[in-house]
Amino acid sequence: MQQFMLTSPAGDSLTILEHGASMQSWTVPLGNSRRELILGYTNPQQYLQDNSYLGAVVGPYANRICHGRLQLAGQRYQLQLNEGKHHLHGGANGLHRQHWQVLQYSTSSVKLRCTLADGHSGYPGPTEFSVLYQLHADSALDVTLEATSAQLTLAGPTLHPYFNLSGKAGPINQHLLWLNAEHYTPTDSAKIPTGQLLPVEDSALDFRHCKSIGAIALDHNLVVSGTMQQTAAILTSPDQQLRLLVSSDYPGLQVYSGDYLAAPFIPRQGICLEPQFYPDAPNHSHFPCRYTSPEQPFVAHIRYQLEKG
Repeated sequence: MQQFMLTSPAGDSLTILEHGASMQSWTVPLGNSRRELILGYTNPQQYLQDNSYLGAVVGPYANRICHGRLQLAGQRYQLQLNEGKHHLHGGANGLHRQHWQVLQYSTSSVKLRCTLADGHSGYPGPTEFSVLYQLHADSALDVTLEATSAQLTLAGPTLHPYFNLSGKAGPINQHLLWLNAEHYTPTDSAKIPTGQLLPVEDSALDFRHCKSIGAIALDHNLVVSGTMQQTAAILTSPDQQLRLLVSSDYPGLQVYSGDYLAAPFIPRQGICLEPQFYPDAPNHSHFPCRYTSPEQPFVAHIRYQLEKG
């Protein structure tokens, strides 16, 4: 399995795999040593059996779609049901399971491409996806996700890295979290949105003032600005030596505290901060959503900005 290592003048290093276009490792110099920022398997072959979407591009559409029901231009499509009665992260063989081809590769950037056939997991197509990773001298990682399709289809991929700014040591409970979100989308027991937008005030999801994550189980979509000019989330290491700022032009942010991580990891060893459209947005007319077609290519941007010391 091919690996692509990116480096920056600041000494940061990012390793990308062709399988799932996955982020395997992201290390930075800190003091007299290096610190790992994300969870990853040492042996790339382990990604072939991974069920946690570890570091991968997920999609075509990130998160859940109720009963796999999709309607486009009056035509109904049935998406694969890979999480009980619902569709999750593009199905069992979504983008995270695909072999991606490298298009461009330099010391600081790599661009990969993947094409899904018409009918893959139930989605109309064929659709070509690409992801561009760019590592900058200011310790920022810019990610550009694009999609073009031969016919009208749904697109909304994202990245699924698990962050632990303590170098993968222990659970993320002592990490500090700030979320630039006034509202969230409540869900039922299957994590399908009810269609409401509720205020975070007086709820366990109120991270408008930076605080430790604690033992709370997080797997919720927060309503964020949807502009690159506003930071959606800030994660700070317990020793306060590292801060990770996340921004995106997606209007939602899924915050998942990794409670179902399994060996070789432990539950809650990493936290996901996933820019996205709201879960099940195609089935809620008031939820923001975008589609792609031959006339309207899809593009989304994510920035992870590191601050040290």
